[in-house]
Amino acid sequence: MSVTEILPPILSFLFGMLVLYLTAYSKAKGKNKALQEDVSKLEDEKQKVLAKYMTEMEWIKKQHALDIEKRKYLYDEKRQQFVKYFALLDEFHRKSNAIFTSQFQPIMNRFLASYLVTDETAKNNAILEFNREVHLIFNQLYEEQLKVNTETNSIRLISSDTMDELLDKLESAIKKSTDDASEMLKFMATPEFWADQSLIMPLQQKSENTGQLVLTRRNAVRSRMKIELNEI
Repeated sequence: MSVTEILPPILSFLFGMLVLYLTAYSKAKGKNKALQEDVSKLEDEKQKVLAKYMTEMEWIKKQHALDIEKRKYLYDEKRQQFVKYFALLDEFHRKSNAIFTSQFQPIMNRFLASYLVTDETAKNNAILEFNREVHLIFNQLYEEQLKVNTETNSIRLISSDTMDELLDKLESAIKKSTDDASEMLKFMATPEFWADQSLIMPLQQKSENTGQLVLTRRNAVRSRMKIELNEI
């Protein structure tokens, strides 16, 4: 067989192999390109997810920082108002004691000097004057009590329902304590008291009980304030 007869089949075979190679190469290249595109898409998606995550993390950090500042502000605000309230309450009790110790004793001395006489008119005038002066004393106390009540209303704006109930009870106890003390002092200007001084014992006991009630409810308010500060 001559070369001219052998060469065409060989060339045909080689051409066929080349076609197969090129076809396979083209397919492989296409797959590789598709794979690269998929990898690129995955990378883009990953970057988008990372960008979204970072954005959300920054937002969360800012919100957390704002929340901390808000809580700090609320804590400081509440603490200052609670401290102010108790300072005013202490001032009320201090002034109450000062009023009784510095003002009531001279009033009582004047009353006794005018009352322990035989003249009935003088006695009646002494009682009237005593009641008038005691009334002035308690007007001072009620003015101080009004200041406490005003501050109590400010506390209610930032406190819980539980605190509101405790403040109601304390406010009621303070008023009752003042009223009971007033009732006891006024009774001391009556003929019944001077006829039998033991009659004042029930009023004195009632006044002591309401005074203790004020202390108990005051402590309850203080304990609740500590709880509410810790809850911020």
